[in-house]
Amino acid sequence: MKICYLLPGLGMSKAEIARREEILNRIAARGTTVEIRVVEDGPMAIENAMDEYQAMPNVLKFVLKHQEEYDALIIGCAGDAGLEGAREQARIPIVGPGESSIVLGTLGDKRFSMVTTSLERAAIKRRLVREAGLDVNRLVSSHSLDIPVLEMGKDVKRTQRNLIRAMKEAKSQGADVMILGCMTAAFMDSALLKEAEKEAGIPLINPIVTAVKMAEALAAMRAY
Repeated sequence: MKICYLLPGLGMSKAEIARREEILNRIAARGTTVEIRVVEDGPMAIENAMDEYQAMPNVLKFVLKHQEEYDALIIGCAGDAGLEGAREQARIPIVGPGESSIVLGTLGDKRFSMVTTSLERAAIKRRLVREAGLDVNRLVSSHSLDIPVLEMGKDVKRTQRNLIRAMKEAKSQGADVMILGCMTAAFMDSALLKEAEKEAGIPLINPIVTAVKMAEALAAMRAY
């Protein structure tokens, strides 16, 4: 099985792309290969709605041009930029990390919170919940890391501290789990994420894991 992880932004270094690709392939099952690709044009990163709109046509263009090369494709944005249009035109499964983390991470009727880069991005999470087909009342709260995407990797300890703060706030408000709504935070070292879970006392749902596993499942369903 071959899965594409499509980056909708242009601001990532080759070294970081290689690091993330190695993580994705550790998550994937034996026999699955995950390959990171980058759109031909678009924003440097997805920081707001305007960046999403700018990314959407480039995501769709890539899907139409390259879908025959893969068994499934993951849009590498926790806001699922371009998901609906890509699915409309694609002949392979298209997975959004946001949708997959909401659907898989909340099994068992869990109440959940979500955390992303900014208050502006946090405001769209109720839309993602509705589009995933869940009752929006299960979303307890949305939180912000207050760090731009392109700065997040420069001080991972700061990112971890802000994540722990948000997780503690979510737990105090009644959330059973916290969903990571930012792919850069999701690609933090797994030891830092485990430390955050332990200190905050609430589990994290990581969209890179849910996206890979949903892509594998959907591709397998088509192949059987």
